[in-house]
Amino acid sequence: MAEPNPKLAGIYRLTSLARPIDPAYLSNRALLIVLPLLALVSAGLAMFYDIGGGPLSAAFSGVLVAFVAWALSRELAPDYNSDAFVALTLAWVGNIVFGMDQVLLVFVGLLLVRIVNRSTGLSSRPFDTLSVFGFCVWAANNTEQPAILLVASVAFALDAMLKEPLRHHFLAAAACLAVFVWMLFDRTAGTVGDLTAPDWLLIGISAGGLVLFGRTNPEPLSYCDTAPVRLDRVRVNAGILVVWLLAVQALLSQGRSAWLQTPVWVCVFAVLLAFVIRKTRSLRKLQFIA
Repeated sequence: MAEPNPKLAGIYRLTSLARPIDPAYLSNRALLIVLPLLALVSAGLAMFYDIGGGPLSAAFSGVLVAFVAWALSRELAPDYNSDAFVALTLAWVGNIVFGMDQVLLVFVGLLLVRIVNRSTGLSSRPFDTLSVFGFCVWAANNTEQPAILLVASVAFALDAMLKEPLRHHFLAAAACLAVFVWMLFDRTAGTVGDLTAPDWLLIGISAGGLVLFGRTNPEPLSYCDTAPVRLDRVRVNAGILVVWLLAVQALLSQGRSAWLQTPVWVCVFAVLLAFVIRKTRSLRKLQFIA
């Protein structure tokens, strides 16, 4: 992965985690067209139905949910733009039909997955590490989901162990664990959710898809943002593991309502389902040729 250097341009001079939307890419141009259309549709639906608290609020909420679902899915499946647009569509529908509007967890996932998969091509800088740590602490307290810090600890530890490791992220992982323990003793932790058998079945199915993804996902074809270097397969797999853990902890903390509160699960299922479909089609082609 490329290291920070004076030749970096734009936002990359300040942070290793931000990824601007470059309209030079077709998928990004499509996104910039789709989002305003979704805003108009959301506002129009709000004028006739009791959704979103009014046209302006509905438009903003719909666009925000759709965008964060697209952004997170792009990190999970960097080679497949279609996966991101499937997640965008499902998240927008979830926002309209079920009021899916809690995006804080998605932003946590975005930061943690970028630390792990290094899609920008840059390792985290000290300011990035401190900012992500502080944001995760605030999010854990704000959502009453202290297990967010356990997932953050896993993400920092992975970055400290995988290719071109940042060893000081072991300290960040330990700090996340320390704050998690403090939150438990301070009684700010949420209660374990009332999950039923179908919920555990879906979690199990997603875990199986995650294992299949990790074992058979090919080497990425996508390049890092700041260098002509392809993404690392192990880091990409570790990134989706982190987001899956984040989604699971939401269920354990908030209960079964978490399925429809945040787009995180939409992103996970969209990517894993698309992956399974691609694998199934590949096997059928091989069988046909044989």
